[in-house]
Amino acid sequence: MYYKLKDDLRLRGWELLSTGIVRKLSEEVSFMPTEVYRALQKACGSVPINSPLFSPKEKKILDELLQEGILEKTDTPVPLTPEQKYRLYPNRFLYSVHWSITGNCNCRCRHCYMSAPTRMDALVRGQARDVPHLSPPTRMDAEPTLEECLDIVRQMEAAGVRAVSLTGGEALVRPDFFKIVDALLDADILINTVMSNGLLVNERTLDEFERRGIKPEFNMSFDGIDCHDWLRGIPGVEKAVKRAFKLCKERGFPTGAEYCLHKGNIHALRDSVKLLGELGCQTLKVNRLSLEGEGVAIADKAITRDEEYQAYLDYIPQFYEDGAPLSIMLAGIFSNIGKDDYMIPCEKNLEDEDCGNYCLCGHARSQMYITPDGYMVPCIPMGSVEGGRRHFPNLKTTTLSSALQDSYYMDFIDMRLRDYFAHNPGCESCQYRNRCAGGCRGHVAAIGGGEDLLARDEDTCGFFRQGWYKKITELMSSVLSKSSNIG
Repeated sequence: MYYKLKDDLRLRGWELLSTGIVRKLSEEVSFMPTEVYRALQKACGSVPINSPLFSPKEKKILDELLQEGILEKTDTPVPLTPEQKYRLYPNRFLYSVHWSITGNCNCRCRHCYMSAPTRMDALVRGQARDVPHLSPPTRMDAEPTLEECLDIVRQMEAAGVRAVSLTGGEALVRPDFFKIVDALLDADILINTVMSNGLLVNERTLDEFERRGIKPEFNMSFDGIDCHDWLRGIPGVEKAVKRAFKLCKERGFPTGAEYCLHKGNIHALRDSVKLLGELGCQTLKVNRLSLEGEGVAIADKAITRDEEYQAYLDYIPQFYEDGAPLSIMLAGIFSNIGKDDYMIPCEKNLEDEDCGNYCLCGHARSQMYITPDGYMVPCIPMGSVEGGRRHFPNLKTTTLSSALQDSYYMDFIDMRLRDYFAHNPGCESCQYRNRCAGGCRGHVAAIGGGEDLLARDEDTCGFFRQGWYKKITELMSSVLSKSSNIG
């Protein structure tokens, strides 16, 4: 009898994380202690199970790997396939990429941070007659060619990226969209999410994904019942996105949504969340209108930070009264955990922790955003402003693998909380210094134009220092207590 590595597993390693195991076209990645990994590699050769070459400790390890479904027994030696053999990537580990494959779009969103135009001239000319305030469409020079996209796929494969989410603009407007999908799948990179406005999420699109054996989540914008079309800039989008959610539910594709909160749709939040739950939507993120890109032109519709937070306080009890119809995140200040618990996402640490050596932006250590023009930045907000992009590498002039070894990107994601405190000495003496931990760098970039990526995040600061944190915790204590009594 011999050991055999399960067919869909591969041995992989990265700089500082050299003992990895991944599953083909899966989000599964795990790292093993060195001694366990060495025993696993030895077992994947032609050594019989009862060979004295395995020490008693190794035999125990291998028995555990059998129980975990990593190894299986065979009657004859089965060598590793070329795909399974150990591959060491020279760069730091990057789990996933959020990739904007186009800046073009088939909507004319009034708040678009890209000010995304479209090349669908005939369609847009017809839409523009119905939306006379919109500027005429212009060409989006930043859209990458197919060959540029395929080069980025090759770069992701060479760096060991495991998963990708596709966005735009509107990713589905590209006629070569599924050529990019096929290249990603051939590179063993899972497509876990497609960000969309829903207009092109139809039977054909879902058929194409099913034919390839995958069902990514469709994350679609929904900005309120009877409010959505106004923000999206063309008529009929609300009807279309409802149809898309319903279709995905019928076909077994997971869905999520994003809701841009402004003066015109605050009143619709409750009913809209209930509707999304009925349509099978599983997750929803809500954030207030950001005044960047096209959003500057509708500043009169914007709400303040305090108005946003108060709206959430008013809504949270209603959310539980409605049975918590989906998983919701309200800005960074509230997220439910089922029907019986919650978390405050912007509360990064406990106050008594020694956090000086903690990473300033943990999210960026495993995920990045690639802009349509090839910049690799930690998140979408940093890529939405020229001042943010200019700090970071561009994949047209370097490679992803090289940039994940030595670049400003690496310098940025390795920044520690002590670096932030050195830049903002007033924050170090704050009683919420560890809970806040500098707030969100992406929000700082978007609001400040990216000029100072270490500036203070005023929204997170205000949440803690102006009493909103206390209000949320007191409210949730009451809400969950009532829920427990009812149960």
